[in-house]
Amino acid sequence: MTRPAVLSSLRAYRLCVLLCLAGTLPAAALTVPQGDLRRDTPADYAPQSNPGKTHNEFWTWQFSLNDGIQAQLNLSRVHFGKFKDPVCGADLAVMGPGGRSEFVAREYALSNFKWEPSAGRLAVHANIFAEGLPPREHRVFFATTKGGKDYFLDLTFERMTPGVVWGDGLFRLGGGESVALFLHIPRARVKGRLGIGKDTIDVRGFGWMDHSRQSQFGTRFMDAGYRYVVTEGRTEGGYFFTEGNTVFGYGVREENGGLVLVRPSSIGAPERTTWGGVSVPKRLEIGVASGAPVRFTRLADRQRTSVLQELGKLERYGARMFLGGELLGYRGTGSVDGGDATYPAVYSFTMVKR
Repeated sequence: MTRPAVLSSLRAYRLCVLLCLAGTLPAAALTVPQGDLRRDTPADYAPQSNPGKTHNEFWTWQFSLNDGIQAQLNLSRVHFGKFKDPVCGADLAVMGPGGRSEFVAREYALSNFKWEPSAGRLAVHANIFAEGLPPREHRVFFATTKGGKDYFLDLTFERMTPGVVWGDGLFRLGGGESVALFLHIPRARVKGRLGIGKDTIDVRGFGWMDHSRQSQFGTRFMDAGYRYVVTEGRTEGGYFFTEGNTVFGYGVREENGGLVLVRPSSIGAPERTTWGGVSVPKRLEIGVASGAPVRFTRLADRQRTSVLQELGKLERYGARMFLGGELLGYRGTGSVDGGDATYPAVYSFTMVKR
């Protein structure tokens, strides 16, 4: 199978969502952001100007809603270099009671991507957008039909904790590449409507939003990406990457009425379980440069996806050879040991199966 044939056979947007969210570059030359935790700005939220030929950018929302519903929404723009024309897109994951799990992704020409600074509006389609700059106002809207099934999400945000960034948010990697991370909504209340198929219900609960930029995607150079978000009791969460013994990314934690930086110094997995043929941490212990470590426990596993799951056997083999492995995404609920209390959380992990 030739390289163009492999790439043309991939569902390109779904490939790049897991690839770019999880992918990093060699960490040997890593330089972390300089400075302290600061308030975010509209410039941090906005799409990067003059993106490169392999620039990838994601705006990601996590939700914990009533009746045990968990959801994740991504908006993106993705550049493939010489392999494929750039695109924009969105995907929605919904996990409900009784093991119900739904995932839908949509891809559009990059010309569909719109940014309106005055309204703080990001859109990839007339019916798929986010609008309003947090913490003043914010709304997400997703409506599409695929495979004969309707998908709908319309949530407005209230009581938003102001966003924060570690320094310039930029991790400088080897070869002149970089990854940037911004935490625009560390905590909020949300309310609105959610619909799958013919069922549409009122929902309310917790929301979080982060935003990442990468100048390159490099699946071959990472082992795992871990995101966790505390949903009740205190503001806490983060997004961390590992490659060998190296860890980068960051999070925030509420202490004495304010947010402090959770700067990772190490990540350990004292307990693991096998899920889909991959060893996934059951417990994570994230050493922190200053402060108590993060102790996260995976409690309920609710959704597993493979970037290659819609390919045939031969195509999947060729894609794995080309990519150097397969990326598996895991979502569910967990808890964080806060010392004097245990806090409920949601998680989104990405593991490389080589």
